[in-house]
Amino acid sequence: MTAIENREHARPVDLAHEWSEFRREREDALRRPYDWLSVVGLEWVVGGSPTAVDDLPGRWWVSDGVLHVAATAAEGLVLLDADGAAADPLDGEVTREVDEAGATAFALVGDLRIEVLRRGGYYALRLRDPQAPARTGFQGVPTWEFDGAWRVPVALEPYDEPRTVVVGAAAPGLTQRASAVGEVVLVRDGVEHRLVATGRGDAWSVSFRDATSGVTSSAWRTVGVEGDVASGAGVLDLNRAVSYPYAFSDFGTCPAPIDGNVLPFEVTAGERAPAGRTGVPPTAGGPTALPGPQLLGGSVPD
Repeated sequence: MTAIENREHARPVDLAHEWSEFRREREDALRRPYDWLSVVGLEWVVGGSPTAVDDLPGRWWVSDGVLHVAATAAEGLVLLDADGAAADPLDGEVTREVDEAGATAFALVGDLRIEVLRRGGYYALRLRDPQAPARTGFQGVPTWEFDGAWRVPVALEPYDEPRTVVVGAAAPGLTQRASAVGEVVLVRDGVEHRLVATGRGDAWSVSFRDATSGVTSSAWRTVGVEGDVASGAGVLDLNRAVSYPYAFSDFGTCPAPIDGNVLPFEVTAGERAPAGRTGVPPTAGGPTALPGPQLLGGSVPD
């Protein structure tokens, strides 16, 4: 019997308990010192000459697609090793190369962690602080109450091969690429709706908008798909729909849903917009806006 069949036979009280455990694990993860509630900044590194970046130690620049930083030991830029453990303060120059759409932990300045990421061909520094107000004042993510009616039976229709699809992003001016693996088909009030799933193998998820998006929930959310791709039977448990990291700060670059992934009704299940935030990213300007025309990834040909 598959996991989905087991859940189909579960009592409502069991499903509600599973959801409560899911919510506990979700919020425990957000509370971790360097998870998404700790993000306090994003700084682009542009230009080929050593330049100070905000109040960070060192001088930073990019040359031939590689990030460079130079600092003295007295400045206190402590490098992180491959396992994320603190090594020695930088005393000289070091380089770091990151693939497009990638990110890696790089250094510490006190408790402030610096990550290097690459978006649209540009390098940026993402800053995480365990003392960020969003983290220290976190009281949980608002949600709708569990409702078994939002565990929706779906048909799973895999593609013969994954398809690369260009999508928008929470960062203005940025496009990204997603691997579309198939379609999730659901019926509501007699009307069929199709959502394109991303992922790999049997691990599918769906990013979507609905009539609550940007009103009572964040601009778009994501949810995992339960089921057996081989048999084509699945469940979309919208009680487990969650916001992307962009909803919790002004510094997210998260991919947007594939065009057409819209449910034209209110999905009053899963996470609401985070407390005190709209969960809607800017369409222009702001700290995550690309510093120039997109150079790599997304809609830019290889």
